[in-house]
Amino acid sequence: MAVTAGPSPTDAAPVRSPRAWLSQYSWLGMGFAFSLSLFYLIMFVIPFGTAIWLSFNNWDYIQKPVFVNTRNFEKLLGDPGFWKALRTTVSFSVVEIFVALSLALLLALALSHLRPVYQYTLLAVYNLPVIMPGIVSVLLWKWLYRTNGGAFNAILESFGLPSQPFSKSPDQALWCITLMVVWIFLGNSSIVLLAAINEVPDSLLEAAQLDGASAWKRFTAVTLPLIQPAMAYQVVTSIIGTMQLFEPFQLMPGPGHSTRTLSLYTYQLGFEVLNLGYGAAVSIAMFVILLSATLFELQRRRKSWDY
Repeated sequence: MAVTAGPSPTDAAPVRSPRAWLSQYSWLGMGFAFSLSLFYLIMFVIPFGTAIWLSFNNWDYIQKPVFVNTRNFEKLLGDPGFWKALRTTVSFSVVEIFVALSLALLLALALSHLRPVYQYTLLAVYNLPVIMPGIVSVLLWKWLYRTNGGAFNAILESFGLPSQPFSKSPDQALWCITLMVVWIFLGNSSIVLLAAINEVPDSLLEAAQLDGASAWKRFTAVTLPLIQPAMAYQVVTSIIGTMQLFEPFQLMPGPGHSTRTLSLYTYQLGFEVLNLGYGAAVSIAMFVILLSATLFELQRRRKSWDY
């Protein structure tokens, strides 16, 4: 019986190099890169460049833009409305970030002691305000803050306490919006911090416990330092988010200009006063402030965590 020889090593299919594979499918990669670049160009580069150009012009949508050099920025420095809006924005951002981060950390710590199935269930419930349309959240909280028939005043009256004007008061309106924003984004912040807490090695916590460290000491000496990258991320994204927040201040404004932030001021200048050039200058100043605050926070927290 004849024996058929098996295939020799030279008959095997040639192994293709990664470079050859990439060159064959490079059109696909170029397509993705081009589409993303086009999206970035249309959604960011062109609007940002247009805003810079407009900040050196006066334009009311009707007549042709008139070049005014740096006059809009000079006007900005002496504009009390700008400085008041800046103070309102900074006050809102600082309080919202501190309160939201503190509550999110407490919530994440509490959830970290539960089984994963309970963690996921509760986080899904806490994230419902995030997926809810912004106008629905505002309408809900406007009803809660109503002077007559509102839920919060009904609770106060049940305890014999005087009713409050809440969003109708220039002293309380900003903090009413702050509470609403904390409620909306609490679940989202908790997810980030809970993921960081769950990544802390159990061996470090067990070693600290064997050394006699209390629960508070284990948190401050082990858990808190190891979740600093997540904390830094949450602070930076919160700075960006609170500075750019617009919907609550537009839909639930306080008396006068008590809740007018820089984002709302920019909108009013461009689309209500029809002074698009000055509005663009305010938006550029807002961008510079936001970039400076972000870089400062990143530099302040720039460390090396290794475990």
